[in-house]
Amino acid sequence: MSIRVLIVDDQIVIRQGLRSMLAGADDIEIVGDASSADEAVKQARISHPDIMLLDIRMPGMDGLQLLRSIGTTFPKTKVIILTNYDEEEFLLESFRTGAYGYLLKNVGRENLLEAIYSANDGKRMLSQELMDSVLKQYSNLSKEVSIKKFGLSDDEINLLKLVADGATNREIAGRLYWSETAVKRKLSEVFEKLDVTDRAHAVAVSMRFGII
Repeated sequence: MSIRVLIVDDQIVIRQGLRSMLAGADDIEIVGDASSADEAVKQARISHPDIMLLDIRMPGMDGLQLLRSIGTTFPKTKVIILTNYDEEEFLLESFRTGAYGYLLKNVGRENLLEAIYSANDGKRMLSQELMDSVLKQYSNLSKEVSIKKFGLSDDEINLLKLVADGATNREIAGRLYWSETAVKRKLSEVFEKLDVTDRAHAVAVSMRFGII
């Protein structure tokens, strides 16, 4: 049974290009294309698509607004966002709102087909170009959570970085403009916060939690 796809984009050249890309797939049927959200709703009521390829920026109701209503209006239709926008706010909002994929418009045929098949199977897919951005955001969030968990200050994090680099107390004192006594005191405070007893363990814990 073919996967029924509706293409929604305000640019006719994009709609035609997507039709051409998908034309050779025997298990995909293009049931229509629309240039606006209102037109997309009308066509969806008639064609009952399995997959909707949806642009974010369109006249009138934009793609994200339409996406918010898809879940209740067309609960069986899975939406893949296809856009030129790689901003994290659009990406995160799309997935929060129920998108099954987020692809940039320069996507190749193979990746587009993979996204359609994945969405049809109930799996979500992210454009490879955007994966690094998501992972970086996750890493930053994880780091912030860990820093708050252990109650570390910026000075203490810098201290841990120098310890990880193998700096001695004297070298740390010179770089941070502290006395060696202050370095020893700070190290003791950091060890206590991390619940460790030595430098190696402090570095290991810091790295495991993404602090340094």
